[in-house]
Amino acid sequence: MKDKILVTGGAGFIGSHIVDKLCEQGYEVFNIDDLSGGFKRNINPNCRFIKLDLRNKVKVEKVIKKIKPKYIFYLASCAREGASQFQPLYVTETNYMAYMNTLVPAIKYGLKKIVTFSSMSVYGAQQTPFSEEMERKPEDIYAISKSAMERATEILSSVHGFDYVILRPHNVFGERQSMEDKFRNVIAIFMNRFLRNEPIYIYGDGEQKRAFSYIEDSLPCYIRCLSPEISKEIINIGGKSPVTINNLAYNIKRWFKFFPASKSEVVYLPDRPCEVKIAYCTTKKSERLLGYKESVGWSNGVEEMVSWAKSMGPQKWVTDKMEIVTKAMPKIWR
Repeated sequence: MKDKILVTGGAGFIGSHIVDKLCEQGYEVFNIDDLSGGFKRNINPNCRFIKLDLRNKVKVEKVIKKIKPKYIFYLASCAREGASQFQPLYVTETNYMAYMNTLVPAIKYGLKKIVTFSSMSVYGAQQTPFSEEMERKPEDIYAISKSAMERATEILSSVHGFDYVILRPHNVFGERQSMEDKFRNVIAIFMNRFLRNEPIYIYGDGEQKRAFSYIEDSLPCYIRCLSPEISKEIINIGGKSPVTINNLAYNIKRWFKFFPASKSEVVYLPDRPCEVKIAYCTTKKSERLLGYKESVGWSNGVEEMVSWAKSMGPQKWVTDKMEIVTKAMPKIWR
């Protein structure tokens, strides 16, 4: 039996794919998830699943003390970047505090290496493409929490000697992505709106640019981070070809052309607060260190995800209460 690996958020989109790969490779995998954004159907039967809210410091320490993981893939997160200005407490607790609740006892009980999933949001509105050498300039509450996670990892590693890799994945999509959350995952949101025959809402003029990465293209890179040769690195993981949100909506509609819900019309709304318009990264470092390549690519990946979305059918929207409700909030969120 290989080393014990803990995956947090292992019932979610990216986390469940990582769990599958680690189980295939013979690791003893422990999967922690509170199922707030993940699903039971994503849980690999060969892992040891623990339902746990990582904001509960006492319970988290008991579990970590029992498992004593040598490696951690940390994916648990509330990735509602746009909504974080209206859920600042929840986002901060679920991201930064939950992370510290996990990292501190893990260090105490023998952590060897942690692969921390951050976000390209830490770059803010700097010149694109974002490169790893740029400083952190967060523009929103979500990005602040991710920046704090990164810096805390660097500081504690320098003091206590564990290894780390900080990944900044961006706009990853594919099968198992939640289509229920109207606050995050633009591709999944668009697909669910087509399935529900609802309008496709685009904020601003739709000329925002993002570089999307299909899960099967990114996944091998995540696993390679376990290599001892990849040490104390910050690495962007994402697509090579930036596209506009308008282009994205067009392509998704094209793949839904034989589906009745393709009648959904595009409706333009006012800009979202704090949204960075142009955001994509250089892939040079991920190619050099992790062998990143686009075997599928974003357009073919969208086609694959559409097939999966059709098999899942329309999903009921999850609605959460916001902590701050003002006129600044997009109408469709109220």
